[in-house]
Amino acid sequence: MKKIISLFMALAMVLSLAACSTNQSPGESTREESSSQTNESTPTPSNTNGKNLAVYFSMPDNVDDSTVVIDGETLGNTQYMAYVIQETVGADIFRIEPETPYPTDHDKLVDLAKEEQNDNARPKIKDMIENFDTYENIFVGYPNWWGDMPMILYSFFDEYDFSGKTIIPFNTHGGSSFSGTISTIKELEPNAEVLDGKSISRNDIQDAEQEIVDWVNSLDLKQAEEQPDSSAEAQQSTDEAGKTLVVYYSATGNTENVANYIAAATNGDLFKLEPTEPYSDADLNWTDDNSRVVREHDNPDERDIALVKSTVENWDEYDTIFIGYPIWWGIAAWPVNGFIEANDFTGKTVIPFCTSSSSGLGESGKLLAEMAGTGDWQEGQRFRSGASESDVVAWVESLEKITL
Repeated sequence: MKKIISLFMALAMVLSLAACSTNQSPGESTREESSSQTNESTPTPSNTNGKNLAVYFSMPDNVDDSTVVIDGETLGNTQYMAYVIQETVGADIFRIEPETPYPTDHDKLVDLAKEEQNDNARPKIKDMIENFDTYENIFVGYPNWWGDMPMILYSFFDEYDFSGKTIIPFNTHGGSSFSGTISTIKELEPNAEVLDGKSISRNDIQDAEQEIVDWVNSLDLKQAEEQPDSSAEAQQSTDEAGKTLVVYYSATGNTENVANYIAAATNGDLFKLEPTEPYSDADLNWTDDNSRVVREHDNPDERDIALVKSTVENWDEYDTIFIGYPIWWGIAAWPVNGFIEANDFTGKTVIPFCTSSSSGLGESGKLLAEMAGTGDWQEGQRFRSGASESDVVAWVESLEKITL
């Protein structure tokens, strides 16, 4: 469900400022996120795995430049890469933000970026990373600005001691790749191991998820705890606790895949939610203001989607209900609403799960719980598009002591 909104700005003035063709201005090198749509991670990582950290800098919110739109959210290129890395390797995530926010006006940002570079400036960073010493592998992401890293990256490398750590750069660009930044990082951090990293053009980022995943997996970085591959324990626990039902709506097949993995891992039954008027590819075109899904988003009264079937036979026999959906504009895809409203969840454990290339679960589970009014609703889980069976099984097994 990835679509690109091309909003190319006039760059003639920008290009005339560049010293050579490899020097890219901020506007040329990255797509930027919109604060109204992006669910950003907390500034300070919680150190959940103790090994891997993804750090990134992306241009300030609302810069009017090309954007990548994924599952209804607008993200910067570097930000999107960081999210995919986070999901793939189980990393904590930290966004580098300046203490004094950068201007959102494109021309002013270009001028400021060049001024900082000319002055060899070290902009102050807004937040600090707690327990930095506990991390072993640090992914560091940035756009290419004027053939170099943004100067705030120099502040970042000055701030922390990378001795004995592995630095893994990743970069987005408009044609200049890393330029000389890998060598620069090696000079800044001589006591760290600096890998070659991964650089992706802005023209390819919308289709780069699998490429990023394959690259991260090729690094063979281990998470803090190896997850078991077998679902036998989850199946046994579920059989003892009662019957499990996996309910899902899937627009493009990602949620359906996860639902099938959950059903297999829990020995549960499947129930697919199907609109009486199915969504076509054109209906799901986020970038078309006249598409069905955009009209429904803009007009909540149109989100009452009739389902082929909204109730389940032998509903009372199920103790645990998984409910799956894609994320649309930060909330659960509204075709699930009809099922929620049509059923009584009293006495049942309800576990939401969603698929998204960028967003987290956000408030979607909470909003569905409020809509239902009954049931013991758990926190739930978000899976990236193309999530593996082992990832899903590992999550299901982590639930057994709590709910199943």
